Amino acid sequence: MKKVILIAFYFNQVNEIASKRLRALARYLPKFGWEPIVIVPDLGFIPKENDDLNCRIIFTEYEDMFSHFSNKFNLSQSSNNGIDNENHVFNSDFEDENAKDKLRDSTSYSNPLASKAVSIAGEVFAYPDGMKYWYESAFGEASKIIEEEEVGAIISSSWPITCHTIAKDLRDRYDIFWIADLRDLWNLNPYVSHSFIRNYFERRLELKTFENADVLTTTTDLASKTLATLHPNNKIVTILSGYDEEDLKFLGDGFGESDGEDDLESSQKEDKLKFIYAGSLYGGKRDPTILFKAIRQLEDENRLDSSKLSLDFYGDSTNLEEIAGKFDLLSILNIGGKIAHEEVLKKQLDSDVLLLISWNDEKEKMFIPGKIYEYFALGKPVLSIGYKEGSLKDLIDQTKVGYHVSTLESTKEVLLKLYDEFLEKGRVELNSDIHIEDYSMENMAKKFADLLNGINDK
Repeated sequence: MKKVILIAFYFNQVNEIASKRLRALARYLPKFGWEPIVIVPDLGFIPKENDDLNCRIIFTEYEDMFSHFSNKFNLSQSSNNGIDNENHVFNSDFEDENAKDKLRDSTSYSNPLASKAVSIAGEVFAYPDGMKYWYESAFGEASKIIEEEEVGAIISSSWPITCHTIAKDLRDRYDIFWIADLRDLWNLNPYVSHSFIRNYFERRLELKTFENADVLTTTTDLASKTLATLHPNNKIVTILSGYDEEDLKFLGDGFGESDGEDDLESSQKEDKLKFIYAGSLYGGKRDPTILFKAIRQLEDENRLDSSKLSLDFYGDSTNLEEIAGKFDLLSILNIGGKIAHEEVLKKQLDSDVLLLISWNDEKEKMFIPGKIYEYFALGKPVLSIGYKEGSLKDLIDQTKVGYHVSTLESTKEVLLKLYDEFLEKGRVELNSDIHIEDYSMENMAKKFADLLNGINDK
């Protein structure tokens, strides 16, 4: 079996979207003839949960930027388990609220002046990112493997950009095939902004870094088109992420079957059209207000009875009671708090419509939330609320798995359609001819393997 080195900073953060794509690569590439050797940092505070993976994982020494400078200048850091958030952006790759908390906590210093100084210095010293002090140990371990074993290729994945600088130097030294996977773009990322001087050097670094990359991959077609404006001479391939069958195995053959307390919920299902959302609202950036407002207006117009609806939210509850109260809909709001992912999946299977709420901002055009692929696997209709156009809307329209809305009127129209169907049939049907296997993580890994198998065609 041919060997490929996978340079992956986010890997053992098992519940984060950032890690899911990379862990799936490690899990499924062997099915297509490639043995992954994964290079990851030893972050210390993150469990090394890899019992489900049958691959070699090498944990290398790691020192984050804040610890590096704390050691140099004897600054007192309130947490020595830091991860840089200089380049932490709100986008499709950071779905996990706990991960955001860790990143925020990592920059907390007991000395406010020291904290401010580090923040200002970050524009200079966190170049290209605060994980750059991982370079030496990761490059050394990867070089040793390449020199001692027959390695056919390298895959690096960002964020952080340091993963690509490591891979770039390995490719230059050993003339080895290299795929640079940009889960989020670098300079063309709409959520990243720097000073004019930093932008100049950052752009120059990106051009130099990817100059000899064999393939650049992205997660959406729009990201690929955008990337091509900066790298017109590179081969750029879109490889969507997907759902992982391993996450759903515990459901077995009895999808949606439950007992005990869940049976009570199921018995009420015939009387209530149940919507469910599970995840973060990111401090209100993901705003469900339009949904509550649409329900209120439809009821005031005598076109809908809100008592026949149920809005279940799990995870983040930011402003939910305030919003529901404003529209006199507290009676249909159910806040379940944070529960295990397996429990979330069970409750989603027991719902009628899966809610997907994204930021209604033009910057979101490029991104597809990883949650949508899990929704595909669950086989339930989707109501997506977000920006009026872009990658997510295109995907939903193409697959016909549900509806994407951005205005009050379109939300009312779709709600009424779902409501009327529920009253007529007692359920809402998924009318999609989607080939679900096309959106699996295994299929994603196969596409990477296809690129690797085409090495001789480069």
